[in-house]
Amino acid sequence: MKKDNDIITPFIKDPIKWYNDIIFKAELIIYGPTKGTMYFRPYSFKIWDLIIKNLTEEFNKEGIEEVRFPLIFPKSLLDKEKNHIEGFAPEVLVITQIGNKKLNDFNVIRPTSEMLFSDYFKKTIKTYTQLPIKLNQWVNVVRWENNTRPFLRNSEFYWQEGHTVHNNEKEARKFAFIIHNIYQKFLKDSLLLPIISGEKSANERFAGAINSYTQETILKDGQALQSATSHYLGDNFAKSINFKIQNEKNDFFYPFQTSWGTSTRLIGGIIMTHSDDNGLVLPSKIAPFQIVIIKINDKKNDNDLNSFTKKLYLKLRNKFRVKIDDSNQSFGYRIKNWEIKGVPIIFEIGKKEISNKKIILKLRTESKKREIKSIDLDNKNIFNFLKLNDKNILEKALLNFENKKIWIKNLDELKKNINDKRVCYCYWFEDSNLEDKIKKETGATIRLLYHEKNQSLAINNKEKTTQVAVFARSY
Repeated sequence: MKKDNDIITPFIKDPIKWYNDIIFKAELIIYGPTKGTMYFRPYSFKIWDLIIKNLTEEFNKEGIEEVRFPLIFPKSLLDKEKNHIEGFAPEVLVITQIGNKKLNDFNVIRPTSEMLFSDYFKKTIKTYTQLPIKLNQWVNVVRWENNTRPFLRNSEFYWQEGHTVHNNEKEARKFAFIIHNIYQKFLKDSLLLPIISGEKSANERFAGAINSYTQETILKDGQALQSATSHYLGDNFAKSINFKIQNEKNDFFYPFQTSWGTSTRLIGGIIMTHSDDNGLVLPSKIAPFQIVIIKINDKKNDNDLNSFTKKLYLKLRNKFRVKIDDSNQSFGYRIKNWEIKGVPIIFEIGKKEISNKKIILKLRTESKKREIKSIDLDNKNIFNFLKLNDKNILEKALLNFENKKIWIKNLDELKKNINDKRVCYCYWFEDSNLEDKIKKETGATIRLLYHEKNQSLAINNKEKTTQVAVFARSY
């Protein structure tokens, strides 16, 4: 009989309880002391750390440098970009008092850093010869949310925030697409997420941007998750603070900027895409432990078993993230614990396995167990097992996406299928007023726009277009 702490509520019975069971029983977080905050536990922070390392490696290839900017800055700086502050105003925390002293000049807690970066660039860049400048920071931000959910929507969260400055529009636009493509490859190859790529509509565009490009993940409940965005800002932010530099003719001009980011909501996306009723399921590239070795009937004086598992650990640790679970918990508890935590590969080793020169290997994505000869446990074979586990994860995620996706031909079909928790594709001419009406009636928004090769009739005006809108509800 299963203990209560081993049970994950079935997704089909209660998706919210299912999600909460996983994040707590996999020991990812506990709730923080303030609404919308959370304590990252070591296991979840290791996942985030691996995301950081993987993305930073890609950023380094593009010559992007790391910086850290202030958490607190004057509200007057944020106010300088009108469209920007209007987009964030409801979520911004304003510091109006310190102790008993009320302030005349208010400060804000960082909701994003466009104006900070613009201020920094203005103070450090004087001429076109310094460009392009490419900077990134991994920091926390605060946006006061009414409805919060761990990882997916927090009042405080961690993210990566990149900013660049360029001499001309063409170069800036090109770099925004370079980052867009980096995100797409990372989300697909490392996180194994089904991704739709495109541009945000005018209604959904990042406040102050000219163009916003997005990667949207489709979750198992049919909702979309904005997973990463890249923005072409033009010279809007430079103009807002009168940031000018000299060109080759010694004339002054406003330089062109981009910004781009992703966040810890990726962890929520991984949970909501890959996990099952047995717990977390993790892609190998961001699993804190790719292999866990569990001893069967372990005793402290069992020298042969201890020696064998130690040698195996030492053999594997240079190529893989591996752990020996030699805790005092029962064998069954340990197996269940690492299954809930989504470890890709579990080795089970006891006296019988040592005598037969075999070990038991189980992939997280399979119910069966395999007997593997000890001599066959080389790096190549283990890499192949990790690839197989990742392949299983991706195939399941893509199947879910295909089952949620539907092309619709009119607004009635759109409303019906949104209510059925589907992701709706349709040919579309941009219409902000109709987009607002659909959002009010269904809760769905245009997640992105993209173009097909062939034309078809738009559902909102029956004229031909190549532009496609993807509607879905979202977190």
